[in-house]
Amino acid sequence: MSAGALDSEALDSEALDSGALDSGALDSGALNSGGPDSGGLEEDAWVVEDASLALVEMTLTAVARSAGLPVTQLRVLLAVDRHGPLNLSGLAALLGMSVSAAGRLVARLHTAGLLTRLLSPHSRREVTIDVTETGRRSLERLRAARRGHIADALRRLPPGSRRTLARTLREFTAAAGDPGDGGPN
Repeated sequence: MSAGALDSEALDSEALDSGALDSGALDSGALNSGGPDSGGLEEDAWVVEDASLALVEMTLTAVARSAGLPVTQLRVLLAVDRHGPLNLSGLAALLGMSVSAAGRLVARLHTAGLLTRLLSPHSRREVTIDVTETGRRSLERLRAARRGHIADALRRLPPGSRRTLARTLREFTAAAGDPGDGGPN
């Protein structure tokens, strides 16, 4: 979805407050058959979903430009960085994939020098997976590129709107909880 999927009039706060979305503002793939609820929680969810898709697009653009890793391997690296160190079954459960599929991805990332696989001190049968310093540098390059794309979009907002957005996203992140902690997904 392009950043232009919602036109600027649809993002106008007056239009959002009144629940009046421009009829051409939403592309055909952006909505399900129900449509947004006039001015309520469902409409807010639609707006947040659209913003999250813009962020995903910025991430994928940064990944494509860095040409470093396939998205599936990047997903593993990001998960281990955020939730690690992990064992293989914990990583597989976190990513919703089989242990063998996770193991193959970890093996590729280990060979590339981005992840470590160490025997657990508790069990010779368990391997602990963590991000290497090279992996952390690779992720930081990706995050810097993504922040650059985000900053480009933020420059188009008035300073007060940027601060409000940042504060609201902090609150949203806290309300969403950490998917790995059993909280809301």
